[in-house]
Amino acid sequence: MAVSRVAVVGAGLMGSEIAQVMAAGGREVLLVDIDRAQLEKGVERIRKIGERRVARGRMSEEDAAAIMERVRTAPDISAMGDCDLAIEAVPEIMDLKRSLFRQMDAALPEGALLASNTSGLSISDLAGETGRADRVLGMHFFNPASVMALVEVIQGASTSEETAAAGEELARALGKTPVRVKECPGFLVNRILVRAMAAAYKAAADEGVSYVDADAAAVAAGPAPMGPFALGDLVGLDTYAHIQKDLQAAYGDRYADAGLAAAQVEAGRLGTKTGSGFLAGEEHPEGDASKGGAVADAYYAAAVDEAERCRDEQIAAPGDIDLAMKLGTGWSEGPLAWSASEGGGPAVPPAG
Repeated sequence: MAVSRVAVVGAGLMGSEIAQVMAAGGREVLLVDIDRAQLEKGVERIRKIGERRVARGRMSEEDAAAIMERVRTAPDISAMGDCDLAIEAVPEIMDLKRSLFRQMDAALPEGALLASNTSGLSISDLAGETGRADRVLGMHFFNPASVMALVEVIQGASTSEETAAAGEELARALGKTPVRVKECPGFLVNRILVRAMAAAYKAAADEGVSYVDADAAAVAAGPAPMGPFALGDLVGLDTYAHIQKDLQAAYGDRYADAGLAAAQVEAGRLGTKTGSGFLAGEEHPEGDASKGGAVADAYYAAAVDEAERCRDEQIAAPGDIDLAMKLGTGWSEGPLAWSASEGGGPAVPPAG
């Protein structure tokens, strides 16, 4: 199915980034948000991306201007009546998304696709709010969408093969790399990465290892470009804690993290965005990797174990699991390939 006109619902950071990607890929874009001030901020964010690329010699002024010309705005979902696809990019609040899916279903023409950028909520449940469940899918872009190559294409229980293939085709046309993922809590990358982070946090608490030593050991021991504590600061400890809580509820105590992130959030230390967190906002000596080995082992063992679970549950093909982790997290090697090259890697924790 050809997609030439796209509605993006939600003009926040992710919504405006996705709108930029769509417009840069030659699609006509309708950016929708009930908050007109947010719409203005979203359009300005798209403009700034173009200005930065022009300044760096990565885009011509003409191309930047053409992108802006392909973006229009509206405060009402009813304006998307001529769109081939609508993708929502609003906060991870299921009731909000359910309501939006009912409204988008009513506004879109027959045959149009409906997508969610959710990082882990049920596509099947959202599809159930519509009269086109076979045409509903997940398209999880990674932040920042204008830069990150990975798009998880998620099939819900009723998503047709044609719809999933259309999502993959669109992602490729936008210059992205799609990975097909069967629906499950956390999908693929978040499921593996948050499991690994939770295991590292718990190990650090249990072993009394400093955060800086733990991160130094993780970077020295495996393919991750940064340690789990710096990563938590970067993604936002509130964001991590929200996902971790949901995944622990879904999968049990193998996602337990000793409450380290929750304690930071309770203190208002959310990471880089607030200037304070596990490591953010403080001066630290260079970490001693020799002191953080237990944390590094826990980090990679959990990642490998969860990747193997995803493989065995056929959440994604083995090669795609590794590809998604490389593109979505910056790992130099995916967990399955890395484990094989390490002769099995660190001892895998018992099933939880």
